[in-house]
Amino acid sequence: MELITKKDFNLSNSLSFLRIILAAPAVYLIAINENGWLIALSFVGGFTDWADGFFARKLNQVSDLGKILDPIADKIHIGALVIALNYYQGFPLWLTLFIVIRDVFIVIGALLIYDKNKLITSSNWPGKISVTLIAVAIISFMAGWKLFFEYTIYLAIAAIIVSGVMYVKVFIASFDKKT
Repeated sequence: MELITKKDFNLSNSLSFLRIILAAPAVYLIAINENGWLIALSFVGGFTDWADGFFARKLNQVSDLGKILDPIADKIHIGALVIALNYYQGFPLWLTLFIVIRDVFIVIGALLIYDKNKLITSSNWPGKISVTLIAVAIISFMAGWKLFFEYTIYLAIAAIIVSGVMYVKVFIASFDKKT
């Protein structure tokens, strides 16, 4: 299987790549405490997350690279945000570690599944919901909406747990296959 082909240079994958690039100015805005601009940039990042999948399906641009690039873009973007927010603005350390460690385990699991079965795993719905809730929680933290932040985090944690259980089932099933 060829991972990168000419057809991979398309709108959908460009939007995922843009989300990775947006992590750098987002970290800078966190460092200089420009939360207004950061919130605006976060909405752009959220839009690219929605738009890459939408255009991939509508324009028939679904690709193996896109299946890898989209979740990696999420992990890089959100990971950079929560680490910078923790360092510069007091985002909860326990939550930062929870998000980053979960994403590291997902990447390791996906790599192991690919190595064993040459299968590219897709994001599951609870995983997509958890990313959305984490993004909403980050925005509410930056906006200073403490109560909304707390409720959103609890919902995100529930979605992360459900998603994690589903990923573990996929991981176990992929290694139970006879080769």
